[in-house]
Amino acid sequence: MRSLSERQIGNLKGATEASYVLGGGVTSFAALTRVGVSALSKYAALGPDHAQSLIPVDIAVEADLRAGQPVILAEMARLLGYRLVPDEGADGEARLTERDALSLSLSAARLAGVVADATADNRIDAREREDIIRAGLPLVRQVEEILVKARG
Repeated sequence: MRSLSERQIGNLKGATEASYVLGGGVTSFAALTRVGVSALSKYAALGPDHAQSLIPVDIAVEADLRAGQPVILAEMARLLGYRLVPDEGADGEARLTERDALSLSLSAARLAGVVADATADNRIDAREREDIIRAGLPLVRQVEEILVKARG
């Protein structure tokens, strides 16, 4: 019996999806890893058919490397009650980069699209709520990371 709740599994799957998006998409990522598109898609898919399919650690690391930030790892840490802190640069200071700005804008655009889709019929169902949360969590993490870097 698993100790992870459905919500925690959903959060991990949402982080997996976000990592794929930031890394250029599941199709391009499949060529760089040991599993195909269908397996990668299952790792991010919600629902009873895919609840047991969580991303293996080696593929999660590869996905986060491709995304340019520890999206999946940060969610794992959060579930354990920890928060990742960016490593300091050579001079002892975490640096903001253009990639931070691009990543932030991609996540914000994704969230805006999900919200627009969810509100198109003037009502939001449970699946749409979950989609909004899955799209919003990576954005929240990115803003937190940017603020940490900005504070120096």
